[in-house]
Amino acid sequence: MSGDTPLSNADRGNLSRASTEALVELQVDGRQRPRLTTAALRPLLASKFAIVGASGLVVNQTLLWAAVAVGGVNYVVGAVLATQGSTTWNFLLLDRLVFPGRTGGSRPVRYLAFSGVNNLTLLLRVPLLALLVSVLHVHYLASNAITLVMLFATRFAVSDRLIWKAPTAAGTQPAPAGPVPARAPEPRTPAHRYDVAGIVAIESEVVLRELAAFATPALGRPADISIRVGGVGNGLRRRPLVTHGPTFVAYEEHLGRTAANFRLDFGDRIDVTVGPLLARSPHVVYTNVVEALLRFVLVSRDHILLHSATIQLDDRGVMLTARTDTGKTGTILRLLRDHEGAFLSDDMTIVAPGGLALSYPKPLTISSHTLAAVDLHVLSTAEQLKLAVQSRVHSRSGRSIGSRLGRLNLPIMALNAVAQSLIPPPKYMVERLLPCRFARSTTVSHLFVIERGPAALEQLDREQAVEIMIANTDDAYGFPPFRYFAPAISIDGHDYQALRERERTLLARFLRDVRVRRLACDDFSWASAIPRLVGDDDEGLAPQWST
Repeated sequence: MSGDTPLSNADRGNLSRASTEALVELQVDGRQRPRLTTAALRPLLASKFAIVGASGLVVNQTLLWAAVAVGGVNYVVGAVLATQGSTTWNFLLLDRLVFPGRTGGSRPVRYLAFSGVNNLTLLLRVPLLALLVSVLHVHYLASNAITLVMLFATRFAVSDRLIWKAPTAAGTQPAPAGPVPARAPEPRTPAHRYDVAGIVAIESEVVLRELAAFATPALGRPADISIRVGGVGNGLRRRPLVTHGPTFVAYEEHLGRTAANFRLDFGDRIDVTVGPLLARSPHVVYTNVVEALLRFVLVSRDHILLHSATIQLDDRGVMLTARTDTGKTGTILRLLRDHEGAFLSDDMTIVAPGGLALSYPKPLTISSHTLAAVDLHVLSTAEQLKLAVQSRVHSRSGRSIGSRLGRLNLPIMALNAVAQSLIPPPKYMVERLLPCRFARSTTVSHLFVIERGPAALEQLDREQAVEIMIANTDDAYGFPPFRYFAPAISIDGHDYQALRERERTLLARFLRDVRVRRLACDDFSWASAIPRLVGDDDEGLAPQWST
């Protein structure tokens, strides 16, 4: 471009800012420069990001070595400590050298978001680090480097698109400030529709794989729940904000309207608006937002969504309930395998007064020990290797870490969405794991509360059973956002407390003719005891624990 006027320092600053915009034209001395796009300049940004990341890798490795070799701490603890130091190092260089023109929001907010993402990746890195060191016997420094390099693309994408998000193009006005978060801009026709047991109709722009069994090309009635993707909120924040209105509740986090915010509007139907980042993790949308709403819509229709598994054994409806990670899924698979039972559900069951249970065939979340109940070869070698990492991340301990992080000032929904996108939960439909029959409904005659501990069999009265079933169902909604938006739930004129009381009443009526027993063992042998107990009318008979 010979003959062009050289760029001044100010013009170079403009050029740096232009590299962060989706499409912009620069004018220097009255002449228009070529148009620049983010796509064209992203490789340069990625290269700069990689150089800073390489320097941060040296810092991280040095701190890890010092913690382990000099300080004598465990390599996992050392990795957590090293991450704090390298996070600060990387942030300072990225903020000054890689994204200098992207100064939206304050530096503390950017640092908090960057630190939160890096600490959330520990939920992914630590299990992988343990796998490499303890199982594959790779040196802890080499293993640490591998885990850091593997997550490079994710850290760059989150940094580029969210933390140091490009400013709006020239001429575009920012979203107006205000206390009420914005709703989705324009109505669109949702691509996915679900008719849940003929009771609740859902339309969604986000695919809900957990409801695949209820997918339908068209709904025969207006949707009860509508899910759309759109911006919620007004920009970056220093801490999460929950806004309650007469007919809505909105949840906003640190990273802005395009991240993992969501809004619920309660009217003739429930309108759910989820941020674009949250929409990229459909499992989080369903588990942390939709299922909780579905639970109380069902209550308003005189049905309950119970945290339980249900099968038919010799035409008798048998239900199991337990706290998460007890062994319920493995028990169900063994019962289906050994006794040719019919499958209704593993994680949640729709029930109604009179003992009626309706099929709710979500994919099963499995773990390494679950595979003992099925033929190991149903999963490929690659799937088995993935499962070793997935089961650690999505175990009770992994979720408890997420819950603890949720109590801190972190963008927990955004972090959860990124984590679940990178390492999705190990979910498989039951027919993928073993051949079995299916049943649409059954009348439950036996309910077993299974627990780990010394062998015990105890008859429970209806009041005890109600308390246990409610507690186990609440346990499934322990992740932070539920407690923020639950008080605002209002369906058909009934508020949250009224719906919970209604749920308890319906559950007592459901259990009226169900025999409920607590069954404890310390060797996962519930599947051996349950068939004998189902056919036995002698309440005083002690269980036999032979396998």
